Amino acid sequence: MKSLQIQSKIKDYTVSFENDFDFLDNLSRIAEKVVIIDKIVFDLYAEIFTKKFDRLDRIILEATEENKTLDYAKSIYEILVKKSVKKNLNIISIGGGITQDITGFVASTLYRGVNWIYLPTTFLAQTDSCIGSKTSLNFQSNKNLIGTFYPPTEIYINTTFLNTLPEVDFFGGIGETIKFQLMREVYPKDFGAIVEAVNCAAGKESLLPLIFDNMQVKLSYMAGDEFDQGRRNLLNYGHCFGHAIETTSNYYIPHGIAVIIGIIFANTISKNRLLVSAETSDFLNKNLLLPNIPLKLKKEHFNMQILKSMKSDKKRVGEHLTVVIPDEEFRLTKVDNVTESEFIKSFDETVNILFGSK
Repeated sequence: MKSLQIQSKIKDYTVSFENDFDFLDNLSRIAEKVVIIDKIVFDLYAEIFTKKFDRLDRIILEATEENKTLDYAKSIYEILVKKSVKKNLNIISIGGGITQDITGFVASTLYRGVNWIYLPTTFLAQTDSCIGSKTSLNFQSNKNLIGTFYPPTEIYINTTFLNTLPEVDFFGGIGETIKFQLMREVYPKDFGAIVEAVNCAAGKESLLPLIFDNMQVKLSYMAGDEFDQGRRNLLNYGHCFGHAIETTSNYYIPHGIAVIIGIIFANTISKNRLLVSAETSDFLNKNLLLPNIPLKLKKEHFNMQILKSMKSDKKRVGEHLTVVIPDEEFRLTKVDNVTESEFIKSFDETVNILFGSK
């Protein structure tokens, strides 16, 4: 598969799609480097990474949401300072989205920016977060409140890593795949074809072409709005409620699954505004959204703390709540006027959809 060249106002970068690990040979020859790698990934692929990268060049990362903090970033700065790294440092980041967020933030702020290269190892990171330039840290109970725009110079996609992902983590990428396929700007929507494409992905069929396709959809929304001031906001479809349920569940519900739940909520608001039809909403819930939640949800996580979290969401710009919803043709639009009573009505319906009306 061809590589993908991505233009950025910060620096252009390349996504390479790889079928083997030969590309690691070139990375191993980089002179001034530090490899920051998720501990789980290192343990799974220790034979490969110990051959390619010297022990002294490695920093093992505990990649958890709880560690996506300024304090944890500080601990990495301290290690790098002890290593006496210079401005010509190259950080090679290996792991999922949390690893990307932490190392990307460190790379963007150390010496006001050092070069970094990213190897995403989860389906979610490969299909979504690896492109777009964002780095993010959590602050107190607020997800991704702190961050920068700072893309890696190179990204290497190898789906071999997905073979060792736990099911719930793999379906995190399915959640973002659902989002991108629903956001594709082809009208009228062929929801049956979208269900078929997602089912193929869930069966791990033709993942590289699908990842490439998802990236193209994302890039179409980023075009002309790299810094998230306008049209790129629409990529938050499913994320307004999704981020809130992530934090309210103390990350028991991982990001991609939370996005699926957030899409159900957004579609419910749209239905109640007489935009998306009840028939379309029901079809998507039954055939696309609910079947791709491979996690036993806990009803106690669905409480009014979600409303409190959405009120402090960085995407909110006014007195009311901000949510990205589909219109009658399933074109996405951002609305900043979701009232508390409207939230409660759609929230209750969403809970009933997830758990049944009993």
